[in-house]
Amino acid sequence: MVARFCYILEYEAQEMLRAQGYKVHILQKARSQNSLPLCVVAFREPGETRYVRICSAGGKIPTPAEIEERCAKEITLYRKIQARSPGDTGLHCEIWFYAVRTGFHCYEVLADSIRKIPTPAPAGTGSLHDCIRCPVLRRGLL
Repeated sequence: MVARFCYILEYEAQEMLRAQGYKVHILQKARSQNSLPLCVVAFREPGETRYVRICSAGGKIPTPAEIEERCAKEITLYRKIQARSPGDTGLHCEIWFYAVRTGFHCYEVLADSIRKIPTPAPAGTGSLHDCIRCPVLRRGLL
């Protein structure tokens, strides 16, 4: 059985977040029109929550302006969530783009802009790095 590429990316993102001490869950997309897109939700004490949407970048990593255009629905939903709890400094809504050659590129959605943030350190034990035999997929995990 061959795993779909998106499952591999989700798993690796989960492992990267777990390595930083987060409890991680997958939030499935509901059928409701205003629901969150499928994403990884990470929790860490005291009161820090990260919603992470994972996308494939294709050929090149998009600029913040291109992300605004490409992920408009997700960004709108994330901004609505942030507007509901304006004083919550532990709430982070992020979009992670994955490029085969360069790995994950992380962006945080803010109330009025999008900014690039540091990519979490690769996961140690449990990472797919040693398990993936496909050189194309492995290249992005190095």
